[in-house]
Amino acid sequence: MKVNAIDKSYPEYESNLLTSVAWKLFWTGFVIYTISYAFPGVDMPIKYLQAGQIIGIILFLPSGFYLIHWSFENTYLKVLFLVYGLWSFLTIFRGFIFTYDFLKSVFFYAAFSIFIYLAPFILLFKDILVNIKKLFSVIIILNLFFLFYIILYRDLIIRGISNFYRLPTEVTERLTHFLSLSTAFILLTYVYQKKKGIFFSLFTLGVTFLIVTMRARRGLMFMTLCFMVCSYLMFFFTNRGKILKILLSIGILFVVLAYSYLTYSRNQSGIFGLITDRVNENTRQGVEDYFFASMSTKDLIFGRGINGLYYCPGIDEMEGTTTVLRSVIETGYLQIVLKGGFISLLLYLLITIPAIFLGLFYSKNVLAKASAVWIFLYTIFLYPTYVNIFSLTYLIIWISVSICYSKSIRSKTNEDVKAIFQKS
Repeated sequence: MKVNAIDKSYPEYESNLLTSVAWKLFWTGFVIYTISYAFPGVDMPIKYLQAGQIIGIILFLPSGFYLIHWSFENTYLKVLFLVYGLWSFLTIFRGFIFTYDFLKSVFFYAAFSIFIYLAPFILLFKDILVNIKKLFSVIIILNLFFLFYIILYRDLIIRGISNFYRLPTEVTERLTHFLSLSTAFILLTYVYQKKKGIFFSLFTLGVTFLIVTMRARRGLMFMTLCFMVCSYLMFFFTNRGKILKILLSIGILFVVLAYSYLTYSRNQSGIFGLITDRVNENTRQGVEDYFFASMSTKDLIFGRGINGLYYCPGIDEMEGTTTVLRSVIETGYLQIVLKGGFISLLLYLLITIPAIFLGLFYSKNVLAKASAVWIFLYTIFLYPTYVNIFSLTYLIIWISVSICYSKSIRSKTNEDVKAIFQKS
């Protein structure tokens, strides 16, 4: 039965004024923090960018604490998340040092900041379903900044013009992880989106794939292709009765793939020369060997805490200096193990894997299924790249967990969800 009024049929999804304001402050602060961190300009003093991050923290941290509501529909999630949360706080306290450089890194270095360990608590935020539309708006805003930054620093990002060899690559990875990849959630939830939003997200994802291909970021290429394929499959399986649209989409997909292949073949020694050179290169094995050699059995089980380091010489080199101890390993699941051990990884999987099954096989709406797909993909992505970073894509994982474990959300039809969005 189609629902026309949220206030009569779904009173549990009425969002009061304070909660609505808190959500707006949270997302405003998060956006300010993220665009300040992702800004690629090497010509702007870092103190201005960090000032933006401070403003962001002042907005999203208090509002985030206000939104936390200790209520669970699922007992299994309640027990596992309590253990996971306690272990995350223990990981923070282990290795935490009160030095200026360390505090700067854990608050301003968003990729591996202290907020990674606080981000999962977003699944406890009040009125998640009502405020999903705000999430869609945040995705579009970050996508706009992604495109703006690329245009503004096109020589650095597209042409690779820089005094530092790795800077174009690092900027590309940062822009992609923090500003553009979240657009895939728009495509996965296309039934709730307007056409212009869908086309804009397709354009953003297409630009992302082109940029990461030019910069030879194979992990990001894999991620982007996975998003494209899964978005298409979501469209395919939720439009089984629309044969003409399905056949048309298959034709378009074939044309795009054929054109992409021809373009690459003609330019493999030009703009795509870097990926051509690196296609069979293995850059991970040596780092992983150093990682396992550096970690004891105890370290692998319990991790080394928030300031965990491992011995890996000759990887991070710039201006004649060589870093021997590293705090980052590009393999996602090993990054979790470095800080929180296999205990942290196991707890994470024990929470996310059941959520995938609940969302895919025990739900009636696309939102829950899309959430399950998002969790599934980011579980796969734990190998090719680090994904547990303080970014919107990571927040969406935990929002998706909340949706998949909520029986009341999973039981709603697409019409029910649309009605709630219309009234929010």
